[in-house]
Amino acid sequence: MDKLPDLSSEYPLTKSQVEAYRQDGHICLSAVCSAKEVIAYRRAIAETAYSRFPERETGDVPNRAFLQTLNLRYHSQEVSQFVLAKRFAKIAADLMGVDAVRIYHEQALFKEPNGGITAWHQDQYYWPLATDNAMGMWMPLVDTPIEMGPIQFATGSHLNGFMGQYAISDSSQDFFQQFIEEKRYLCWQGSMRAGDATFHNGWTMHGATANKTETMREAMIVTYYPDGTMVDELCNPSRFYDAQNFLGGKREGDSADSEMNPVLYQR
Repeated sequence: MDKLPDLSSEYPLTKSQVEAYRQDGHICLSAVCSAKEVIAYRRAIAETAYSRFPERETGDVPNRAFLQTLNLRYHSQEVSQFVLAKRFAKIAADLMGVDAVRIYHEQALFKEPNGGITAWHQDQYYWPLATDNAMGMWMPLVDTPIEMGPIQFATGSHLNGFMGQYAISDSSQDFFQQFIEEKRYLCWQGSMRAGDATFHNGWTMHGATANKTETMREAMIVTYYPDGTMVDELCNPSRFYDAQNFLGGKREGDSADSEMNPVLYQR
């Protein structure tokens, strides 16, 4: 196995970028990974993801939003090296304005050719983390033009906090779409190159448009939260599941510091 690129070097942020993230609830950063770095890690991520995706039905499945698999880092040392990268974690810490961050989980989200929309939702519906500062990084592993369905955000929507028990579904799409229109939120979506990355707050309303191309939209997500965070209420089945599978079985009121959630960056 060839030695993979080291991802510990710093990605410098400007003060205006940090301020924009905190105001908007999301930001897109160019070339967080170089083309060479993405090529090196993409093979391992894709191989591991395809080996773990739920068995795919024969033929096309119209409008399926995405293929998903989590905790890839436990099945590939190469994927683990990518997911636990200090570079990404420091960006998260800088944007949050904290001294140390832990990993929550990671996942591959691949949108198939002609795959449907990803409904509007809030990630923190799922995350039992007692903080308003948790965030996700979304990085395409292939160039992702608008017609391929990159991630999109309702700018400033994180300031509403918890909006109700809406798992990702047709119902969440209808509810959040109506709310976004009523509040006249501007929605951001942009073409992205492989290795660019968005970072978004756990309360930011987001989704993705359909993949209208014949190319698989491959993306990797890594999620972070500040060190010192406690486990929040397990107020829906998804949060209970997440606490079991991504917080090492921690319970409401516990410190979110299981072995599954190491500190990835500390000043």
